[in-house]
Amino acid sequence: MKILRVAGTVIALVLVFISCKKEVSNEGNQYMIRLKFTPTANGEPLEFGKQYLNPLGEDFSISAFKMYIGHISLVEDGTIKVAENREAYYLLNAAEPASFIVETGLNGRKFTHIGFQIGIDSIYNVSGAQAGVLDPANGMFWTWSTGYIMAKLEGNSSYSNEVNNNIVYHIGGFKSSEQSIRQVVLPLPGQQSWALDTNTETEIEIKIDIDKWFSSVHQLYIAATPAIMTPGAVSMQYADNYASLFNTVSINRY
Repeated sequence: MKILRVAGTVIALVLVFISCKKEVSNEGNQYMIRLKFTPTANGEPLEFGKQYLNPLGEDFSISAFKMYIGHISLVEDGTIKVAENREAYYLLNAAEPASFIVETGLNGRKFTHIGFQIGIDSIYNVSGAQAGVLDPANGMFWTWSTGYIMAKLEGNSSYSNEVNNNIVYHIGGFKSSEQSIRQVVLPLPGQQSWALDTNTETEIEIKIDIDKWFSSVHQLYIAATPAIMTPGAVSMQYADNYASLFNTVSINRY
């Protein structure tokens, strides 16, 4: 029953995002917004190599955590007010703390939700060599037929039967039958409404709860699947889970 309730919540949020009017606000001024992501495990800031316990009772440690996000949007009254550059993508990388601060300019002023996409749109998966954060040198690309790794988690667990007890989750897939792109829509803290200001920058702190990688929409045991490196049904389950990792913590002006 708990799984069904969580699944229902995630599906409802995704439907809100999809059902919103696909409109770009033309309110004139562009407002700066900063998203500050904080990766956590067991309620504490993530530390590489530290032992944690997932919600399924399995120990694990992390040596790599990366994720692509893009299409940052504000949502108010069913209208999506998008970033000026819809082609902008960002690579969150736990080995580079500065990557967890994302700044962009948006045209919408008032909003009640912040939205973004996890993963890279299909066209960029088949468009040849890319530059910047989409450069294959970042270690987030398979081949032109399977495309980008949307999210990556690596580490160790005593429940893994892989060499050196490794856990390796490279989650991707852009075709309709193996889609791992997910939409995230988050209410502001306290369900409040917020108005951006041209003279200040708004910062939204967003917690990433890595525990939910294993247990949220689906219960995914390390012992059952210690490694996955191809698109498909299991990857899509992990994608369902990683869409639920995020939660807004605070919002402030600077």
